[in-house]
Amino acid sequence: MVGGDHLFLPQDREDDESISRALTTADGSELWTSEVNSTHVTPLLDVGLLTFREDSDLVAVDARTGEECWRSGFADRPRSSAVYGSETVVVNVGTDGSVIALDAKTGDRRWEADISDYFHPNEDDINDAIRGHIVAGDDRIFVHTFGGLLIALDANTGETDWATPETHPEMIGNAAPPELEPVAFSDGALLVIESDRGRPAILHAIDPTTGDKQWTFEPETDEDIALGSAAVAGEMVFLPVADELHLLDLTGGDVLETHGFDGYTESAILANGICLVTTTEGVVALEEG
Repeated sequence: MVGGDHLFLPQDREDDESISRALTTADGSELWTSEVNSTHVTPLLDVGLLTFREDSDLVAVDARTGEECWRSGFADRPRSSAVYGSETVVVNVGTDGSVIALDAKTGDRRWEADISDYFHPNEDDINDAIRGHIVAGDDRIFVHTFGGLLIALDANTGETDWATPETHPEMIGNAAPPELEPVAFSDGALLVIESDRGRPAILHAIDPTTGDKQWTFEPETDEDIALGSAAVAGEMVFLPVADELHLLDLTGGDVLETHGFDGYTESAILANGICLVTTTEGVVALEEG
């Protein structure tokens, strides 16, 4: 994980003990080590913190020194987290639909929401819960469920703003409904990957204020591919598909460019004007322009 001129190793080994470590990107020299470590880390670099999931606690560490700043405990294990406006950490806790917002500087609770009323009514065939990671927008927090719903929460209060689709998808046997996973946000658009067993995954652009679809991109492939990520810079969407990277127009979803690779693409990450594409053959750096 890179932040500014620091390289953070959230879980490393030293003398047979698990630690976290920070190195300089210039020469790899060590800046600090900490006993706080985890594979689940959320950077809050605007306020100079890293948050680690440690059992049922969320622990904030000073990104410059490695010193522990605050620790917030929960009744169950934090599952995923996101940062809203550099001031709030939003955490999905346990499997009961609990979403909790913390002050990024102090760890104090700002609000708590319960979305279990939106869980699938067919409890015999599906154990519904919040699924995957959380995406933070300008005014809303976006989560999705195993039951097939995409839900928007007010970022300041935690109240539910909208949920889509309006009714739960029908289950066929004990197969889970199609998944609507939020993966990226840009002004005016929430990017969502829809995946269903037996069908290639597709990408939607969703109006973040209403939940309505703006456009849909369906990859032209005969393979039952899975879309794992998407990234946005300006008016361009970077979408890894099979052994290619598609650059889409954010406004309408049209393909602007396509880049091919030797291996299958896995993710696209944007940093300092560079798009880093991870593939099964390694990492390729492309200029965003």
